[in-house]
Amino acid sequence: MTPFLEKWNPTVKAATVLVCVILLSVQYLVSLNLTVFALCLVLLLAGSRCGLRRLAALLLPAGVAALGLFFMGLYYARGGSVDPAALDTVSALPYAVRAAMSRNLYTAPQLATRLLAYAGLGMMFALSTDTEIFIASLLHQCRLSPKFAYGILAAFHLMPGMVREFNQVRLAFAVRGLHVHPLSLQPIFTMLVNSVRWSECVAMAMESKGFCGDAPRSYCLVPRIHWYDLAAAVAAVGGIVLGMVFLRY
Repeated sequence: MTPFLEKWNPTVKAATVLVCVILLSVQYLVSLNLTVFALCLVLLLAGSRCGLRRLAALLLPAGVAALGLFFMGLYYARGGSVDPAALDTVSALPYAVRAAMSRNLYTAPQLATRLLAYAGLGMMFALSTDTEIFIASLLHQCRLSPKFAYGILAAFHLMPGMVREFNQVRLAFAVRGLHVHPLSLQPIFTMLVNSVRWSECVAMAMESKGFCGDAPRSYCLVPRIHWYDLAAAVAAVGGIVLGMVFLRY
């Protein structure tokens, strides 16, 4: 049985995540950010086939970035703190400058938890959405041109080949006894040249098979929008709105 998050229509899911991100960007509630982040992790583990190890691998860089934002906000809040009464004399300064001069240490957890909430929403979408179904949904729900849709899909499927080519180029340099610095552009240049050749071959293959973005065609995969897709979207957006209304910290 397909888990719920993976059955959720990708277009509706993407629109829901976008609306949630916009709502989170205009609020300053640490508790709401943490709640959204925790719910995203629970939904990923319970409503998708995402493994705990893969989730932990993605949470590590998000946690490091959130920690960095926390200390940055904490440092600047302490370093620029002044007496609130003194702010009356600098009312002509921009709001960003006056906010940085305030003694509100609440900024640090705001920044950190907001980034975690964004990371949770992004992971919930990325780890529970199949690429081909997402492209098919863009074709049928968003009326995306087949030229762009299949071009994106072809580029996505070229990515593993580019990684293999990059490793092969580095191995070829090592066999020849040439030392390649980790930041060297030589392997990347060779990989990009071969990638351009592959893209030309893919384009020629599509044209030789009669591909045309304007002609009517049949589809083997046609995603639909069901009532539970819209219900999940309303529940997600409504939950954040309720949190903005009733939560205080």
